[in-house]
Amino acid sequence: MATNLEFIKSASADNVTSFTITDIFSDKYDVYEVFVRGNGSQNVGSLNAEFLDSSGTDIAQGAYDTAILRLNPASTFGEVRTTNANSFEWAYPSGSDFDFGAKITVYNPYSTSSYTFATIQSMAKQGEKAIVVAKSTTSAEQMAFYANQHFTPINVSVFGVK
Repeated sequence: MATNLEFIKSASADNVTSFTITDIFSDKYDVYEVFVRGNGSQNVGSLNAEFLDSSGTDIAQGAYDTAILRLNPASTFGEVRTTNANSFEWAYPSGSDFDFGAKITVYNPYSTSSYTFATIQSMAKQGEKAIVVAKSTTSAEQMAFYANQHFTPINVSVFGVK
C-alpha cells in the first residue's frame, strides 16, 4: 500500500454530542486516514460513528458489524462483537473527563461495488483495536461522530492515502 498522505479537511467542535464532517470521501482515493482527538465530558460511554451519504443519511443503518479488542491495562483484555448495529464504536472512555484519540483507516467508502470497511486504533481510558464493516454499497461522503455526553472538544482531520 502507498504511504503518502494528502490532506483533505479538518474540523472541530466544542460542547456538542454529535459532530459531522462533510465532503471528505470521493472517487479520488480508495483509502482514507481519519484522525480524531479530543475530550469527553463526565460519564462518557462509548464513542460511535456512522458513514453518511451526500444528503447526510446513514449508508448502513442497522447494518454495521464490529469486532473490538479492548486493551485495558488495569484488568483483563476483552472482546466486543456487534452485528447489525446502527453505528460503530471508535473509542471507549467509559468514565469521567478522559482525553481520547483514534486513527480510523477507511477502505472504499465511495465505492458502489463493495462494502465500506474500517480498522480502528484508539485510546481513551483503555486502548482498542477494531474492525468495522458497513454492509452497504451506497457511496459515503461524510462521517458523523456521537457521544452520550458532550465532546469538549472534538477535532477531526482527514487524509487521502496515495
